[in-house]
Amino acid sequence: MTEQSEQPEQRDERERPGRPEQPDKSDRIAAGRSAAVRPARPEDAAVLLALQQTLDRESDFMLLEPGERETDPAPLAARLDACATGRDRSYLLIAAETGAPEAAALGYVDVTVPPYARSARTGYLVTGVRAEHSGRGLGHALLRAAADEARARGLRRLELTVMEHNRRAVNLYLSCGFQVEGLRRAALDVGGRRVGEYYMGLLLD
Repeated sequence: MTEQSEQPEQRDERERPGRPEQPDKSDRIAAGRSAAVRPARPEDAAVLLALQQTLDRESDFMLLEPGERETDPAPLAARLDACATGRDRSYLLIAAETGAPEAAALGYVDVTVPPYARSARTGYLVTGVRAEHSGRGLGHALLRAAADEARARGLRRLELTVMEHNRRAVNLYLSCGFQVEGLRRAALDVGGRRVGEYYMGLLLD
């Protein structure tokens, strides 16, 4: 399960590449504008699904192509309910403009935690931010919140994959402490070409 979209360049190495350029300082939240990151609730399912569908359309760095994602919010609402009640150890966070209606969701992060004892301390991370809100620091805010929540839940590691040509996303993850751990060569078919993706991981203890 691989998605990413901190616009406009994002996705996840075994042959170690040259070190990517340093992250763009424009990732900080613009003055006079603020957004809040909070846990996603079952009633957010329709808004969150709409956000994911928008990201699928506006970014080539998400795993799913437009039209491939589920259109019924009910399964997502059921998953969010399972997360809220502890039946699923995974968690999802959303970012929204402060004081704006919930329909104005700007980005999200989804951390999937397997239900198996040997991998129960690892979370697999997927994140996306609307293109029009790129450069405001929302990617950093979502990743920091995801790491803080992971530590609070006793997780020891977060991991993700990112397309190797998505330099902006790679730089974002590096700036948040993730390290490149491997390369999946020609792992994806995107727009008629074969694309590799980096494995990246963040140790939390």
